[in-house]
Amino acid sequence: MQEYFLQMTKKISTSSRTKDPFAVKIGKRIAQARKMAGFSTAKAFRKKLPRWPENRLSWYEAGYSMPHPSHVETIARVTGTSTCWIMFGLGPIRSGERDLQAVRHQNLVFLFREAEEQSAQALTEFLLLVKLEARQLAEYIDNPFKHIGERLARRIEKASGRAKQWLDEQHIESDGLCGSFPDDLRELMTLYSEMDEKRRKLLVAMARTVSEQD
Repeated sequence: MQEYFLQMTKKISTSSRTKDPFAVKIGKRIAQARKMAGFSTAKAFRKKLPRWPENRLSWYEAGYSMPHPSHVETIARVTGTSTCWIMFGLGPIRSGERDLQAVRHQNLVFLFREAEEQSAQALTEFLLLVKLEARQLAEYIDNPFKHIGERLARRIEKASGRAKQWLDEQHIESDGLCGSFPDDLRELMTLYSEMDEKRRKLLVAMARTVSEQD
């Protein structure tokens, strides 16, 4: 898997300096991880990364560069988040716990875009069912830290035709980056996200063994 991202990094770094859709989504999660860790600006966060070039973090967050896997590991360690979540948007956001608010926000954004793409009427009906004005929904969409309570979460699920507790779970389809990957890679990511730390290490060791075979 690391080799896969190394190839992606090389491909993007050699292209023109335009925003890449994969890198943009990773960059947004890096920025979210930074803010969740209490660093309001990239400048403040860079103090924890003394050997990094001044603009590296900004380029990552803006989506101009695909972060190297080792850099993602560094960001995850400093912010207390999961490398799997930063790269894929999958699994618990924090390495040792589930961040329910962040999961609910990601799923709400997905449902909002889904309704928006269907039609203006579908979006209006969604707003009516969740009992929010357009302005209020925009506040939830734009602010990942705006609390989504139990009652609102259940109304969102009902309005979108999802099962109860759907909003509290991470889903591959709610992240465009994951959806763009091949089926076998997405299956591997799903399996990895559902494992405990011991099984994850075993899976990585098995993958390394297979990759070393001729």
